[in-house]
Amino acid sequence: MTICFFGNYIADYPRVAVMRNGLKENGVEVLECQTRERGLKKYLALWREHRKIKNKYDLMLVMMGGQTLVWFAKFLTRKKVVFDAFSSLYLTNIEDRQLASKNSLKARIWAYWDWLPCQLADLVLLDTKAQIDYFIKKYKIEENKFIRIFASAVDEIFYPRPETENANKKFIIHWHGYIVPFYGLETIIKAAKILEKENLEFRITTRFNSEYEKIKKLVAELGLKNVTFFSETTRQELAKNINQADACLGVFGNNKKAQIVIPNKIVEAIACAKPVITGRQKVLEELFVGGESIMMCESEDPRDLAEKILKLKNNHELKRKIGQSGYQIYLKKLKPKVLIKENLLSVITNN
Repeated sequence: MTICFFGNYIADYPRVAVMRNGLKENGVEVLECQTRERGLKKYLALWREHRKIKNKYDLMLVMMGGQTLVWFAKFLTRKKVVFDAFSSLYLTNIEDRQLASKNSLKARIWAYWDWLPCQLADLVLLDTKAQIDYFIKKYKIEENKFIRIFASAVDEIFYPRPETENANKKFIIHWHGYIVPFYGLETIIKAAKILEKENLEFRITTRFNSEYEKIKKLVAELGLKNVTFFSETTRQELAKNINQADACLGVFGNNKKAQIVIPNKIVEAIACAKPVITGRQKVLEELFVGGESIMMCESEDPRDLAEKILKLKNNHELKRKIGQSGYQIYLKKLKPKVLIKENLLSVITNN
């Protein structure tokens, strides 16, 4: 089988790399029809690229971020078109980031670009059953159109390294990501305040922008000495940072997006066999068991988060058990070769 990746996606973005690697490891050839052009130029560039390979593939996969390209894919090919929606535009921009009101024109436009490509595509990929249920309820799309493909990690980058000697004996806590509401970074900072007398360090890797300045101001106001910020970096450096940590943190907001997604940061941590603490959400039950393969605290509750951090800090066996149990879930369900074979190829080869 040969699959055409189609769109204006970032070629090395984790979701894309996981799909590419997982397909190739299962003997599927991947051709790429890709551009980083924007506006009308992207359509012309994709049309030119597609002419070179139009008779060489069996199925077209419109990659994440291609909401405005599914109609064009259907125009270009008579092959089946699968769309990796991955995450809702409306959910991200309205429910989470609140870039416009729910009754605004922008909200309607984002909802339209959630709905239309799902209607046009033959199959649609989303990252959790909870998000599939959200699309079904909000956009009245038939359930049999959807395939659940969890977020995963690029396994040649994210894997366990041998533990190194921690010279200062501090318990290191790692978090990485953009500062957006559903991650709830403020909860982490407030937990750091509660734990300021403990021998531990919070290491935060993020983009240094206006949202970072707000968090930095909060850290200064609280007089914290146990929080260190690191600038956005490569995936390779992130993997190194994760492996240097004793525990990793996930998502602590409690809005709709937090309730229906399991983000990359959690999977990248368990791929390195690190224990993860994250806000309690039902969606986690699609993969994990609380207290066994992941540690859960109440969302938006810095005191409960602080208690869970201390629980891992003071119980090495529990820390090891949760890290190893999470890693086994990654190996059995989320490793790209397994994830793609069991969840994508098993469906498209029967459709």
